[in-house]
Amino acid sequence: MITLLLAATPALGACQLMQTATATGTVVMVQAMAEPLSCRRVTVRSSRAIPKVDVAIGRRRVPRDHVRFGDNEVEIGLPELNVGDEVRIDVALAADDVEVILGAPPPRAHEAKETHITWTVAVDPKHPGWGFADPKFATTRKEVATVEPAGHRMVDEGGASASGVLRLAPGSFTLEAPGASMMGWGSPGVTVTRTLTKLQFSAPEGGEARWRVSSMAGASVIPDEQTFVEGLDWRFRQVSLPEPAIPVRYGSMTDSEALARALYGEVQALVDGWLPGPSPLHPRQLNRAWRSGWATPVEHALILDRLLKQAQVVSAWMLTGESPEFLTLTGYDRMLVAARLGERDVLLDPACVVCAFDEVSTRVAGKRAVGAAAVVPLSAGQLTRKLTLVGNEFGAVVAASGAAALWLREASWGLGEVRRNEVLATSLGMEGARVTLVEGLESLGQPLRVELTSPRPPAPVFTIEPPWIGGWADE
Repeated sequence: MITLLLAATPALGACQLMQTATATGTVVMVQAMAEPLSCRRVTVRSSRAIPKVDVAIGRRRVPRDHVRFGDNEVEIGLPELNVGDEVRIDVALAADDVEVILGAPPPRAHEAKETHITWTVAVDPKHPGWGFADPKFATTRKEVATVEPAGHRMVDEGGASASGVLRLAPGSFTLEAPGASMMGWGSPGVTVTRTLTKLQFSAPEGGEARWRVSSMAGASVIPDEQTFVEGLDWRFRQVSLPEPAIPVRYGSMTDSEALARALYGEVQALVDGWLPGPSPLHPRQLNRAWRSGWATPVEHALILDRLLKQAQVVSAWMLTGESPEFLTLTGYDRMLVAARLGERDVLLDPACVVCAFDEVSTRVAGKRAVGAAAVVPLSAGQLTRKLTLVGNEFGAVVAASGAAALWLREASWGLGEVRRNEVLATSLGMEGARVTLVEGLESLGQPLRVELTSPRPPAPVFTIEPPWIGGWADE
């Protein structure tokens, strides 16, 4: 038996991985050891095709749509686990031919030399959003061949987006789409040559390239953001039926804001989860996700949007992400909900476990968005650090409010006390300092206070603008 203790990052906690050879293959046991819990994404790889994988949490079998088979690998998405919970993965391969990876897996060192992507083009005007409609509703299927060199495998998945980002090793790369009109651009040092149906990327020192199919056989493919939003909205309407229902206990509430706050709390309480697939924009059927007790960030927002509409609150979804790409429409993996409450507009982030009502994660603040708005606005916040020197000891009293307090909560939420204090000290420019007081960390939406002492002089908290309006200052 091989036992490994793995940690994706210090902020994500740790999981214990045990791999045991059996007469029929390999048993992999993954156990959650610390919080926050990092075992929700598991990849099983092999040098050969993986014929069979069974996954269970205790006596509960993981649904089949949480297990995605690819080329010689299986991606498994799990709901969040409690500390001590065990996941059993039965693999019908010998133990020495199985590699198990927790968290996002690194890219393979060697990929097929020639492959293709397939996306679905819906030319029926009733189903707008050409290029990313669901296969079962599509009228036409198109393939894009990718050739040369080895190491650049694209997505081999029906319904994939007709655009993307390539990480190029040194050399050249050709993307071909027969019958298509294409656009491409690259990072500094990458040149792009366009012919009728091909894009040739030349990257002598490697780099990054982006591509987009603008039309296929005269039909537009993702021509603009409006069509993108219309197509996604159509898809999301399909998965919303039958709709998740407002809990009966809220049936007598007449105050729309109080009801919206209650529904926000219900949806925020859903455990954060991850699903395998080509894109996070393919949610499960919403009623099923609502009953399961956990949801992806997109499912969180869609469920809240539907519940608010049932409560006669005007609402709409908007997509953003930590690194959204404008022209390729990639990187939009986070969804927010804009709502009108009386004369006031609010923006809700139900997948953010530390966000109070009308707070949005600082990780997406100021980023591009599509849907209800073009940009996620910055929120007000203030961070002040009062410094003292007593003998050889530097002291700091930090007061944070608004988005500044949220920023600290996001960085340290769910960690044990020792690790939490390390993260707070580093975030506040006093790495290695001793934290003597933390107040308000558990009170969402409220100011917080941190006191620290250190034998070393403090460093700046920010060298660039903080992700909120109001900045920060030393006193």
